Amino acid sequence: MQDKKNILNDDFLSDNKSLLEVINSSYLSIEDVKWLKSKRWFKRFLKIYAKELKKRYKNKPLIKKEIKPKDEDIEVLDFTKTINIPSKEVIEILDFTKTIDITDVKDITLATNKAKKKVKIEKNIWSSVIIICSFIIIILLVILLNWYLENKKTNDMVEIINEVADVKEIEAAKPTTSENNQENVTTTTISDYYRYANMNMLEVNFENLKSINEDTKGWIKVEGTNINYPFVQANDNDYYLKHSYDKTSNKKGWVFLDYRNSMDNLSKNTILYAHGLVNNTMFGSMRKVIKSSWYNNKNNHIIKVSTPYNNELWQVFSTYTIEPESYYITTNFSNDDEFLNFISVIKSRSVYDYNIDVGASDKILTLSSCYDNTKRMVLHAKLISIQER
Repeated sequence: MQDKKNILNDDFLSDNKSLLEVINSSYLSIEDVKWLKSKRWFKRFLKIYAKELKKRYKNKPLIKKEIKPKDEDIEVLDFTKTINIPSKEVIEILDFTKTIDITDVKDITLATNKAKKKVKIEKNIWSSVIIICSFIIIILLVILLNWYLENKKTNDMVEIINEVADVKEIEAAKPTTSENNQENVTTTTISDYYRYANMNMLEVNFENLKSINEDTKGWIKVEGTNINYPFVQANDNDYYLKHSYDKTSNKKGWVFLDYRNSMDNLSKNTILYAHGLVNNTMFGSMRKVIKSSWYNNKNNHIIKVSTPYNNELWQVFSTYTIEPESYYITTNFSNDDEFLNFISVIKSRSVYDYNIDVGASDKILTLSSCYDNTKRMVLHAKLISIQER
């Protein structure tokens, strides 16, 4: 016991004496002190405790008392020394508590309990915030990991496709003016046909592609973008929004043909969709088609499409963004007037004037994708050349 007292006396010669006296006056136990745990919460307790004491003893007579430490305070002191709170944090409360009649412990106890209660509430709030933030961080990490893995799967799929498809550009067959050929060329002027018919066409190994996915319907390449993919077709327009080319589940989806269309018998409006991914895969790079740098390069205005049976060239005549709607993805029209009105509307929406005539006999290719959370980006082109493979 003597050793313990000596230790206590020695410790009370230290800077921690003031803090221990405050602890003693507030009737904090070692459990209370350990519950406060850190310098931050201990300082918070002292602040609330001082405020409560002053409020409760405001109009009461004060009798100065000397607070005597006890042997059992050694454990408290050992703990509080590790907190190392500056003496300025306790001087005010210490001076005040030395003037209190500590034989009247009711208000001291109430002040202590009130301070402990408030600190407990604050600690619980902070704990809840930490838990919620940790939960959110975990969710974000899972989302980022999933985003990375799905991007990797898409990129790996593209590499496999490029290897097996063996896409090449070959010299187009020489144009002729035969009646049969002109029937396959849906253009407003023969001069357009002759101008572009000599462009290189795509040669694609569709047999290899169909061994991966029998839904493969063709290949599309848009100059000045990263769009250079095979496209597929399902029985609806939902499946390939959430499945990759090999039909594995993937929120990045794939390029797909509207289920109402057929590449063997073209509708007045043939539509391809894909997600506008921020990493510029799928139709993500289609955002370029509304930029002047893309528009000013005339080579970008010809889209190449290859199917197992035909090679096609399509000439861009309208590019724009618009809020989601179903009008521009109309596939068939009851008469020429309805179709001509449709052409007039979609041409008027274009951010640039392509100065291209589109008539009642033309057929249209539409590319549609998300521009952002509120808009779609759209490209329209007319068929100017079609050649059998």
